[in-house]
Amino acid sequence: MSALNRARSSIRYSLLVPGKHRGNRADEAFDKLRQAIVTGELRPNQRVVESEIGKRLKMSRTPVREALKRLEVKGYLSMLPTGGLIVTDHLPSQIRSLYEIREALETMAIKLACQRATEEQIARAEKCHIRSLEVIRNRDVDQFIELNSAFHAELLAACGNEQLWLLIQTFRDQYFDRRIVRVFTARDWRLMMTQHGQILEAVRQRNARLAEKAVRQHVKTAVRLALERL
Repeated sequence: MSALNRARSSIRYSLLVPGKHRGNRADEAFDKLRQAIVTGELRPNQRVVESEIGKRLKMSRTPVREALKRLEVKGYLSMLPTGGLIVTDHLPSQIRSLYEIREALETMAIKLACQRATEEQIARAEKCHIRSLEVIRNRDVDQFIELNSAFHAELLAACGNEQLWLLIQTFRDQYFDRRIVRVFTARDWRLMMTQHGQILEAVRQRNARLAEKAVRQHVKTAVRLALERL
């Protein structure tokens, strides 16, 4: 079982453990709110009110409060000076800092993936890459976003270190990552796909040096585009 599937299984299992009902509801609230933030359903600087979220999710205030605290700790929400929470709108310096963390984590993961990735994981990543090339021709941005996430997930989860992979997920799952794709030029699409191909080929060759270099360049391209376009 891949690290990606183990992480998913772990989440599913945690929802079934008896005696943890309150924690389960907090986990559910956290997952739903994080998804709403990264997809743009909850917009940057939008106020998040505990009572309104409770009604929306049909939950009591206790699990909602716990979920909001976790989202604040992880940087998805920010506390206003006057009190209350809003969806974080990252400053350029914050975006740069997040990408610096991603570069460190993802280069470490891809080097491990060169050693540990199975042929099945590499094949699944390749399928995502090929499919991405097809949807780009149709300018299907939503489909590309999902395939892009799946491509990186297959290769980075192949590091075989579940704690590292979970950390990477936290820093990859930011709203501006989805916003930037929507302002890509044709040249941007070509560059990103070329870099995906380079990462995939390096992992296929089990060449950790080339894989690290390709991921580092890919992250630097992403932060450059984010700072230029957003």
